Amino acid sequence: MRFVVKAQEQGITLEGFLKKKGFSNRLIRIYKRRGEILVNNIKSNVKEVLQPGDIIDLILYEEESDVKAEKMDLNICYEDEDILIIDKPAGIVVHPTKRYQSSTLANGVAWYFKEKGLKMPIRPINRLDKGTSGLVIFAKRPFMQYYMQIVKPMTKLYFAVVEGKMEGQGTIDLPIARKPDNGIERMVSELGDEAITNYKVIKSSEKFSLLRLNIQTGRTHQIRVHLSHIGHPIVGDTLYGSNDNYIKRQALHAYRVSFVHPVLERSVSVYSPLPEDIKSLLNLL
Repeated sequence: MRFVVKAQEQGITLEGFLKKKGFSNRLIRIYKRRGEILVNNIKSNVKEVLQPGDIIDLILYEEESDVKAEKMDLNICYEDEDILIIDKPAGIVVHPTKRYQSSTLANGVAWYFKEKGLKMPIRPINRLDKGTSGLVIFAKRPFMQYYMQIVKPMTKLYFAVVEGKMEGQGTIDLPIARKPDNGIERMVSELGDEAITNYKVIKSSEKFSLLRLNIQTGRTHQIRVHLSHIGHPIVGDTLYGSNDNYIKRQALHAYRVSFVHPVLERSVSVYSPLPEDIKSLLNLL
């Protein structure tokens, strides 16, 4: 990872420069312990004062991922030295769990990294449920994971087809907690964590409505729980009150992610078209 000091940044310390870019004290220590922080190809103290044109290189020596590599056809939508964005089809788990030890998206990414000679852990920045399709971002460096999850989270947009007629737009601001004695299901609860979902109705009929959504928080099953709670479960979401008569998974698709790239210093926006099963469902509207 490389940065170039600009004229307006003259006189700032290396530590101050990194913090301005979004690095935490912990992340700076990780680079110092497990790699190198170079200024103009010389290992440097973080208290060093920088000058315009100085070149900062951050090198992290990492081991290969402990995720088993499995060959998989990946629909790569965007890639640079820092991130990888993949369009995940419905029916695939993002990361290995006790229940799903193989054939996950992470297994495929591990194979892809191995083939490219990249030695790095698998770091999904966002996760989608098995039955949800759409864009998943993997960080190639710990800084990008930290930055996009904590410092300046990305904008995530979704399409969902729900039961019943909805109109207008609104915000669902209801806390979500794990359902007692249930390892999977979530519920709205005053004891839960803050969860905020914004929605806008794009098209509706008496039977179904197409919504565009963005989430300000990232709780497990957040969109599914919120929509079910207000009486409009996602079509096909059998866990939260719908049936699979029309589609064999929840009709939820992560169609766009947007963020400001801290290294390239430009906006990045990646789009995923609606999959065929949701397109077919829309014909019923």
